[in-house]
Amino acid sequence: MYVKLLLIQAFFVSVASAEHVDLHVVTEHWPPYIIQAQQPEGIVTAQVKQILDETNLSYEINLYDWAKSYYLAKSKPNILIYSIYRSPDREAHFHWFCPIHEPTPIYAFKLAENRSNIDTLESLKKLRVAVMRGDNSHEYFLNNGFRNGVNLYVSSTEKANVAKLLKGEIDVVIQSKASLQYRLKQLGAGDQKIVSGYKPHKTEPIGHCMALSKNSDKAIIDEVSRAFEIWKKR
Repeated sequence: MYVKLLLIQAFFVSVASAEHVDLHVVTEHWPPYIIQAQQPEGIVTAQVKQILDETNLSYEINLYDWAKSYYLAKSKPNILIYSIYRSPDREAHFHWFCPIHEPTPIYAFKLAENRSNIDTLESLKKLRVAVMRGDNSHEYFLNNGFRNGVNLYVSSTEKANVAKLLKGEIDVVIQSKASLQYRLKQLGAGDQKIVSGYKPHKTEPIGHCMALSKNSDKAIIDEVSRAFEIWKKR
């Protein structure tokens, strides 16, 4: 609980000195979809900006690690989070706007030199599988019998997981192919051969969504909803 309070305090300290905005938008660095730059960039960020620019709301986008962004969006009003997958565990916490970008398949990946079988859920249980704290895949594997620190290894960023993969500290990362290739290049391993295997979330829609905190002001909910409907008709 103490850590959660620190996250909220840090968030409001970070925005206290900024101009007043109607809507705080939180996300993560997830290239090529969301890229941390002087101003947030990326394929999905561009879509979100198009939608929010149709509103009469002032907004500000801040990038944090995923767990912090997700916790803030669940806990505080008038916070919009993207890119988020819609799942039964998350459904009741948000007002949903889906999709804002085409589905992005997620797979288990290993280094080609690793001879381990990664094609089934049961085979992955015998390996060291890396996920990002609090994301949809973390929830998925916990719900399917994996245990943190046993066969599930959790980091705050995808980059950290890929670094561990290259060092041999874990066997498998759970990511999109485009994001994994970006991370490998970022770490100077762009030529590293990788192999894909098991595909989680087979029965769940994996399109990118925006989600607005459940206890947000009705006027803001209505304005984002109106803008989203306009954007969908383009």
